[in-house]
Amino acid sequence: MGHTACLRTDWYGDLLVMAACILQPVDTPVCRISEELLPTPAKSHYTFNLRDLSKQFQGMLMVTPSTCPDKDALARLWIHEACRVFADRLVSNEDRECFQKMLIELSTKHSLSTMGYADAFEQRNIAWGDFMRPGVERSERQYEEISDSAKLLKLLEDYLHEYNMSHTTPMNLVFFQHAIDHICRLSRVLRQPRGNAMLVGVGGSGKQSLTRFAAHISGFKTFQIELSRGYGATEFREDLKKLYRTAGVDGEPVVFLFSDTQIVQEGFLEDINNMLNSGEVPGLFAADDKDRIANDIREWVESTGGNTSKDGCFATFINRVRDNLHIVLTMSPVGEAFRARCRQFPSLINCCIIDWFSNWPAEALLSVSQKFLANTDLGGEAVRGSVAQMCVHIHRSVEDMSTRFYAELRRRYYTTPKSYLDLINLYLQLLQEKREELRLARDRLLDGLKKLNDTNALVTSMKADLARLQPELEAKAAATAELLIKVAADQQEAEKVKSVVAAEEKDVKVMQQQAQVIADEAKADLAEAMPALEAAIDSLKALNKNDIVEIKSFPKPPPLVQMTMEAVCILKQEKPDWDTAKRVLGDTNFMRSLEEFDKDNIPENVIKKLRKYIDDPQYQPDVVAKQSRAAMSLCMWSQAMDVYNRVARVVEPKRQALRAAEDKLVTANKQLQEKQDALGAVIARVQGLQKQLADAQSEQRKLNDQADLTRLRLERAGKLTSGLADEGIRWQATADQLQSQIELLVGDVFLSAACIAYYGAFTGSYRWALKGPC
Repeated sequence: MGHTACLRTDWYGDLLVMAACILQPVDTPVCRISEELLPTPAKSHYTFNLRDLSKQFQGMLMVTPSTCPDKDALARLWIHEACRVFADRLVSNEDRECFQKMLIELSTKHSLSTMGYADAFEQRNIAWGDFMRPGVERSERQYEEISDSAKLLKLLEDYLHEYNMSHTTPMNLVFFQHAIDHICRLSRVLRQPRGNAMLVGVGGSGKQSLTRFAAHISGFKTFQIELSRGYGATEFREDLKKLYRTAGVDGEPVVFLFSDTQIVQEGFLEDINNMLNSGEVPGLFAADDKDRIANDIREWVESTGGNTSKDGCFATFINRVRDNLHIVLTMSPVGEAFRARCRQFPSLINCCIIDWFSNWPAEALLSVSQKFLANTDLGGEAVRGSVAQMCVHIHRSVEDMSTRFYAELRRRYYTTPKSYLDLINLYLQLLQEKREELRLARDRLLDGLKKLNDTNALVTSMKADLARLQPELEAKAAATAELLIKVAADQQEAEKVKSVVAAEEKDVKVMQQQAQVIADEAKADLAEAMPALEAAIDSLKALNKNDIVEIKSFPKPPPLVQMTMEAVCILKQEKPDWDTAKRVLGDTNFMRSLEEFDKDNIPENVIKKLRKYIDDPQYQPDVVAKQSRAAMSLCMWSQAMDVYNRVARVVEPKRQALRAAEDKLVTANKQLQEKQDALGAVIARVQGLQKQLADAQSEQRKLNDQADLTRLRLERAGKLTSGLADEGIRWQATADQLQSQIELLVGDVFLSAACIAYYGAFTGSYRWALKGPC
């Protein structure tokens, strides 16, 4: 009656009456099912006790008055929880239907509800869960009835999208009703404190995928061992230690997913049996491990007011592990192993909610095939629907044939949902491959036909081109011959002009050589006077104002100074006396006048007057320098003028002869340049005509080559088209045949995929039997 006290608080009076009926100790589901559904070798887990009854009421106590407000809701909750505890472990539809009718009978007998079997199980699907409000904290979730199937489906799609976005390995789930039921059942188990589950079904039923998805919906982490070479008991216990620390020390809710394919040693199940029964694995933690755990969890124990001793902390650690850890076992009923393990490790049945995965119903198979075929072009929606129906028909036919196969030959052949998925995936793969293969073959033939048609069109075009080129070739040949004659005539004229120009160039070179001889002689004569003149000019440049003042300062100059100044005055055509000399020296431009003296036009009488000074043996620069350094420079200048005049008299006739020769040479060069220009114009005209001729000949060659190539192509294309005329017809017929095969691939490949997927285990007679209905 303790459960009644829990239900009485804040509930309506009629609910208390229902609770009293539900808690009848004799006529309850656990009593009836224990009497009517007895265990057999194939159903060894059909053992029921009061622990199962407590699990039913544990599920009912997850509701609140707001989520279960009336009598009908409580009746549906009672039926739902009874089905989750008892019906979900039943192995056949017949047993489940028997139990469901039993529930309706008890419900009617105790006046819990007026629902009939059809209303409760055929026209509706009773489901409860706590995940209909996404985003709510786990502690604030409410266990409520799920009445809107469309909303549930949309919500599961959202959860799946969220899962795929947050995990590296996405899942492609199809939410047919069968899968939705299992998701709701797993979510219910994970919601319950210390709730554990054992999922039983053949391989490929989706047990592990649905477990991961349900854990994600509940906000739990999923932990699964990873087998490797040499994996044994030591490695398994190390993984359990990590799992225990996650759940006990870190306090994170976690789902331990363990499959029968991971049972390397039977000792694994012994440890799991202890975990299910007491939560503790004997010998898992050494003394130092327990000390570390106690130190790590002591702060949390203090915050909860628990016993902080070493033993108290470890006991709290174990209890926290049991609260946060949910074990989900996935087993296969095939063979004797499952039955033996259930017998050897009773906690697998007593401490777990069993969910038996039966064969997928036709609706589930159809929804899966429709989803997988949705993105494939099969020739229209009608064909896609028919192929989806055929997938279901093939799979169900093989299931029936498997039953007959076992009945007649005692040989098992298991068809699992994985086999069905393999059929669909194999069909899609083969369909894509065969389409690519046939399309490639068809396109190759069509490309050949296109090339053949293009060749025929090209032949016609080349014939027209050849007819068009013939007049052009004739016109180009005539123009080239005419141009060749003109080039030859211009070349003869150019040769004549070239010979005349060459003769004149020879005469001009002789004149250049003669002028050069005269110039060289004049230059040699001038070279005699130029050093003395340059030395005198340099000496004059060395004089400064003080030197001039020195000479002027003589009241009566020394004889050689007097002689020097008289020579300077004679050259400047001044009176040769000292007063005149001082006046000349006083000229501010005296030095410049000497440097710029017109030495080429000295009068003859001046030279005669100067001669008596030049011929005087005392009139030497080094002798004059003894009396005046400044007078020495002027002496050198006067002597240089004499030498230059003497040389110039000899050079002048040569200069005149050179000027005459140069004038004659200029005239000859001018005439030669005119003839050279004329020759250049003729040569340029000839080169232009030659280039024009080369272009015309090149174009003529190109036209000839094009005509020859066109004729050669016409010859080859004619052979090709005549030889492939019959092949073109055959290619077209083969391409049409391949197109027909491509259109029929949808059905042909499906039959092939079905044979590959399912024929393997059957003998010949059974394969022929399967072929008939297909």
